[in-house]
Amino acid sequence: MLSFVPIVIVVIMVIAITSLLINLTKRSSKVFFSGNRIRWMFVGYLSILLICTGLSPLLPKGEITYQKIDANQLEKDSEELYEAAISGNIENVHSKYIVKNRKFDYTEKQLDIAVVNEDFLSASIIVERKTTNDQKIEALHYQTGSGLNEMSISDLMQPLGINIDKNTLILENPPKIKLEFSQFQQAFPINQFTGKGDFSDTNNFIDGTSILYLKIPKDLELTTTNEIALEYVE
Repeated sequence: MLSFVPIVIVVIMVIAITSLLINLTKRSSKVFFSGNRIRWMFVGYLSILLICTGLSPLLPKGEITYQKIDANQLEKDSEELYEAAISGNIENVHSKYIVKNRKFDYTEKQLDIAVVNEDFLSASIIVERKTTNDQKIEALHYQTGSGLNEMSISDLMQPLGINIDKNTLILENPPKIKLEFSQFQQAFPINQFTGKGDFSDTNNFIDGTSILYLKIPKDLELTTTNEIALEYVE
C-alpha cells in the first residue's frame, strides 16, 4: 500500500498544475500562445520535471525474482569442467553439473553414434576408455550455468536425449526455448535530468559448456558421421 504513495503524490501535483493552467486560460481572452501563457506553460512543465526527478528515487523498484549471475564465474566453471573432462578427472567436478546419467549394458564390439535428424550436436563429446571390457557404457551429460543479462537461466536448460537402439547411440538436442521479457524505463522528463538514455537492444547471453562424457569398454570401436566430433581423454 505504501509503495503507491509517491505515485499518488505525483498525480495530485500534476493535476494541480494542470488545473492552474486551465484557470489561467479561462481568465484571459488573449490569443492562447501569448507571452504570459507560454511562460506559464514553461513554468508548469519545469515544475513537473522537478517533481518527477525529486520523487523518482522514492518510486518502487520492484522485486528481483531471479537469481543473478557472475559472468566471470560462469566462464571459470566452463573452463574447469572442460579441463577436468579432457584430462580424465571428471570425478572432481561437482555433481550439480550432472544433468543426466545413463548406463547401458552393451555386448557388441562396435557402436555407432548418431544425432536425431542429423542435427549439429549442441554438446561436446569426450570419451574415456576403461581398462577392461566390462560390457557397460556410461553416458554422463554435464552442463555449466547459463545466463542472460545478469539473470540465471540455468533452470530452463534441458539435458540431451540419450538412448541406445541396437548398435547405435542416439543423441537428441534439447528442445529450443523461447524467452520473452518486459522492461520498464523512467519517463523522458526524468531521463532529461538523470542523463540515462533509452534501453539498448543489446543482450548479453552466456551459454554454459555442455559435455557428453562417455565411459566405454576398452576395445569398443566408435563410429560417427562427419557432423560429430569425438575427443578422447588425454
